[in-house]
Amino acid sequence: MKNILMTCVFAAGLMSVPAFASSTDANGVASDAIMAGDFAQAETLLRQGLAQNPQDATRLLNLAFVLQSTGRAAEAASVYEKVLQMESNPVVAVADPYTISQPARAKRVAKKGMAALPESVKR
Repeated sequence: MKNILMTCVFAAGLMSVPAFASSTDANGVASDAIMAGDFAQAETLLRQGLAQNPQDATRLLNLAFVLQSTGRAAEAASVYEKVLQMESNPVVAVADPYTISQPARAKRVAKKGMAALPESVKR
């Protein structure tokens, strides 16, 4: 049976906001720091986690969210591209503050995140 990544990804594009995954920070996805608006701390946590597992779709989506939220759209686009180029397409639990969580594929979330970026940074 395939493993299902059960963190929550706030869907980009559903409300024209970037995507990020929410769960306890015990699994290193930095959602607490993101929700608190501490993007510097979130970025540090995410980069530390990605150093250990560079293919972690949840961390990549969260990093893209942080980069986009801090005005670094070109860097965010690069991170979304990494998710889109992954061989696997893991399932993440997609949530937004107005609906119940729904499962979605990471690449779908990355595409929505890319759609929210300015045209000038898209490839």
